Amino acid sequence: MKAQYMDLIHCLKSPHQDWVSSQNLADQLGVSKRTIKSYISEIQSLYPKLIIASNKGYKVNTDQVNTFLSHERKALPQTQTERVAYILKNLVHTVEPVDIYDLSDVLFISDSTLRLDLKLIKEKLTQNNLELYLTKDQLSIKGTEKDKRKLMSNILYEEANGSFIDIEKLKGLYEGIDIDYIRDIVVETFSSHHFFTNDYYLTNVIIHITIALDRMKHDFRFLSKTVDFNMDNNAYVIAQKIAVRLESHFHVQYSEEEIADLAILISSNGTNVNFTQIEIGDLERIAGRACIDLVHAITTDLDNYYYIHIADSDFVIRFTLHIKNLLMRLDNRYSTKNPLTATLKRECPLIYDCAVHASHVIKEKTGYMISDDEIAYLAFHLGYALELQRQTNVKISCTVLFPLYYNMNVQIINKLQQYFGEDISIHSIVTDEGDLSYITSDFIISASQLHKVPEVPYVVITPFFTRSDREKVSNKIFELKEQKKKKQFKHNLKLFLHDNHFCSSTALSEKEDVLRLICQVMNQDGYTDEHFFDKIMEREAMSSTAFGQVAIPHAIKMDARKTGIYVYLNPSGIRWDTSVVKIVLLLTVSGENRIIYRDVFDAFATILTEDKNVNLLASIQSIEDFVDKLIDCWE
Repeated sequence: MKAQYMDLIHCLKSPHQDWVSSQNLADQLGVSKRTIKSYISEIQSLYPKLIIASNKGYKVNTDQVNTFLSHERKALPQTQTERVAYILKNLVHTVEPVDIYDLSDVLFISDSTLRLDLKLIKEKLTQNNLELYLTKDQLSIKGTEKDKRKLMSNILYEEANGSFIDIEKLKGLYEGIDIDYIRDIVVETFSSHHFFTNDYYLTNVIIHITIALDRMKHDFRFLSKTVDFNMDNNAYVIAQKIAVRLESHFHVQYSEEEIADLAILISSNGTNVNFTQIEIGDLERIAGRACIDLVHAITTDLDNYYYIHIADSDFVIRFTLHIKNLLMRLDNRYSTKNPLTATLKRECPLIYDCAVHASHVIKEKTGYMISDDEIAYLAFHLGYALELQRQTNVKISCTVLFPLYYNMNVQIINKLQQYFGEDISIHSIVTDEGDLSYITSDFIISASQLHKVPEVPYVVITPFFTRSDREKVSNKIFELKEQKKKKQFKHNLKLFLHDNHFCSSTALSEKEDVLRLICQVMNQDGYTDEHFFDKIMEREAMSSTAFGQVAIPHAIKMDARKTGIYVYLNPSGIRWDTSVVKIVLLLTVSGENRIIYRDVFDAFATILTEDKNVNLLASIQSIEDFVDKLIDCWE
């Protein structure tokens, strides 16, 4: 239960069981009579028999209040994370300062523990443009209503612990608000105005509205106009329609500022454009020249540094519409939450790294620093482009053996091209098994049984190329591609990882200390310039390079003097922002070796997203063993 409701119940729980007027309660809690009535209404909706009301005032039901308070005490936060969230909610939901001794009594913690919690609270408030004030043991926060709502949204997502916040979870957190009604009118209004969005953005809109309603119901509103908005804009019309329905149902009053704020949110989380019905040539009219130029700058940079050549029109259209909405969010200080951010960073570090690079281009062009959640949304789009690139990146050469029989050899070649044209390159077609002695292909596809086992890999299919045959060929291609990548990775390791660039030690356990040491060595050995540490920290400031128990620090621009790898192992762990890593793989990449960066990074990520591999490798003492075990871990 919310802290202000608990304060009200304690005010009513007097030993004499006297009736307490709403004015008396308002004076004690420092709020208006209207707010007191709102509190009691919500408490009664959750616990119908807990508070008794009459024309004399209010009092609690003595038969139920002690049981209720006992239950609530068991529900008190136990960990520091839970306490911090609890205290922040208390501070946001009151206009009066909170006494730290009362707070420590309620939480059953010592004053010293509370003061330690306050350090973390101050950091979280600063991240949300809010300030913590402690004056004569009285706590309060200062900042705009918009930033306080942003804080509440962040707490909500943190409590979800990286999982998707669905409607049922939201209902449990805001029991006094009809979440189903909110969702229904949002979906209905969007549909009637042909406004398109996705489930993630729809949930963000519903959360925004829920928090706004909760705040308005308790007399917390925007004090001044914070946005200017075109009244004719379709998003504003949608926001007005939604606001009218919400006012009627929840008995609140939406001000022009609240409507404008909702309109900005709607406009930046969807579009009136059905992307399936537009062409590339329509984008400038829809998104604007500046947005088109920014998308071009991003894709050019990704091509230069990651060798991702983006030509797919569907991708360009979707990505441009996303960047258009992202720029609107940035202009209006919105940041959309992404429940899959942590998962993407941990499971798809290369895709996330590409997205960080894209965010750097955006920062260079616009001056805006992008949050990890927004970077993760960029990764959603770039993952699709990267996967397309992967599919066409490595082709396997093959020779086809097919005895001449009418034109069946032509039919089977056509089928191979149809199903595997992006994966294989047919070097030659032979009709006699003896000709296989002279081939130089990676593997053989034979439509007849072989009398002698060839020296290169092979697969035998039927002349009719059945589904089973297709699976055989597909499996062999995948196997050979993995072998090629593994062989190339081992070659790159031996080429770029040297004996003096390996360290296994527990001496350093802080991120910055480890990076300073490595950068100093790489500079002394001629791999980087003297500013490389600053470049590394610039990349870390954009988003941590840690994923799981591994970090792969590198500069944003791949312009080192020489390409190299430094391995630093600490099985006891290194504090890396909010993570603890055991393996650090610092990369220096020269311009001429940019083409291998993606493959090396991807190989490291493939192996080291498995904790069992990290734990095995972290305790190795020699570079030779590290390389051998690393390759062995690539199953």
